[in-house]
Amino acid sequence: MDNQPLQSHVFPGPGSIEVRQIQKPERVAAAARLVGGMNSDARQAGRQFIQRAQGHGIDLDNLWGAFPRPGIVTQTALIVSQVGRTAMVFLSGPGHPGVCGSPERQHADRVALLKQTLAGAESSMGESIHLFQALPSPEEGWAIDAFGAAGMTRLGDLAYMKRPISLRAEPGDTDWPDGVQMRPIGSLDDPEVLARLRCALERTYIDTLDCPGLCSLRTTDDVIESHKSAGEFDPAFWWLIEADGEPEGCVLLSPCAEMRSLELVYMGLGPRLRGKGLAIKSLRTAIAHTQRLDIDEVSCAVDMINEPARAVYARLGFTEFARRIAFVRSTAAGPGE
Repeated sequence: MDNQPLQSHVFPGPGSIEVRQIQKPERVAAAARLVGGMNSDARQAGRQFIQRAQGHGIDLDNLWGAFPRPGIVTQTALIVSQVGRTAMVFLSGPGHPGVCGSPERQHADRVALLKQTLAGAESSMGESIHLFQALPSPEEGWAIDAFGAAGMTRLGDLAYMKRPISLRAEPGDTDWPDGVQMRPIGSLDDPEVLARLRCALERTYIDTLDCPGLCSLRTTDDVIESHKSAGEFDPAFWWLIEADGEPEGCVLLSPCAEMRSLELVYMGLGPRLRGKGLAIKSLRTAIAHTQRLDIDEVSCAVDMINEPARAVYARLGFTEFARRIAFVRSTAAGPGE
């Protein structure tokens, strides 16, 4: 950013503010506002965040702030680019009224900040980003209101679920119908394997109940790259489900040794195989093949409207532990435009 002009915009009117990228000398204060609120330990939290961000390769040039007056940052937002041409949006929470103003003023400042941050990031990141995402919790009403007012689309409500890996699944018939089989996907370096996975995913998107609005906003190849980046990609735990030799579904699992967990990155079946009890069979089979891993639990996220999937997870012993609200915005370069 040192060699690039600073992006800035002034929003006029009562209580006008300047929204711009954060300069390096301002980063501790801006990061403190983002992660530490305005308590006595906020600046230390900001310093620690900057250290962690640099260690994880997060570009702090994408940290933006709202300045009602010179030298005072009252709201901050951060864009973090991810694999699959997506980026996560993070936003500061409510601040002290004596510094940040009334709740109404803070809401207006957050909305102005988000609008300019998203526009600036889209301009500077170009083709490298096709989709912005945000995942506030249901308790963060201030964030939900701001993301909506800034033009992001509420995609769905997500339930996060988990189960102990040691929990035995309900026993049942694991015989597969004639012509249906489940097998490890193989190497994604093989163009034919990649094409079959692409086909399987696209079949599962037909009339899906799992964030259906997302399907048209990303290319399938971007989705695959995003799935690979979750945890530690190992093709031995990615499975294709075929019917008469044609790809009709998949179960994608990724271990995370650091967290001693296994993430169900994605599971889906095409219309041809739905309603046959195959979802629970395929997930039970996939989890059984991970028993050699040194992990404690399996986790997943599911759209609250996807009752069939939630029923499968419940039957296998998954319980809900958190919820998030999914917001998205497609860029001009994305397939959704």
